[in-house]
Amino acid sequence: MDQGDKFKTLLKKQNLLKNITVITATIVLTLWVTPYAKEIGEGGLDAFLFLSIFPLGAMFAYFAFRYSDTNIYSTEHRVLADLSTFIFLLIICFSIAFAAVLSAIAMPPLTFPVIVLAVLLISGCLIYDFWNLYCNLTKIDK
Repeated sequence: MDQGDKFKTLLKKQNLLKNITVITATIVLTLWVTPYAKEIGEGGLDAFLFLSIFPLGAMFAYFAFRYSDTNIYSTEHRVLADLSTFIFLLIICFSIAFAAVLSAIAMPPLTFPVIVLAVLLISGCLIYDFWNLYCNLTKIDK
């Protein structure tokens, strides 16, 4: 394995670690906030609408980000890129998970469809993060 392949493998591992950390932090935060959400009860729908501002703003910033705009060979650039995408992904994933909890509490019959949609949206964001990185890695080869 040459130096370029080792570097790409390192970047892929860093990205995987970042995404695993986002998922873990989302689960921990969701478990932490669930008892508080139960206290809201039926008023969860109002909180749901209010909280939709957070993932929306994070999604605008997150989907505007491109690894191709990052100097992948600069440690500082990579750290800033990973830190930015970590923060945006955490806001998006936690907001979606929290919205799913609020929906399950306020509208129990919709629990399963809301959870499925939440998992799909979170999965899509995480897959997009890998796709974005891989697009940049393939440009390095050319």
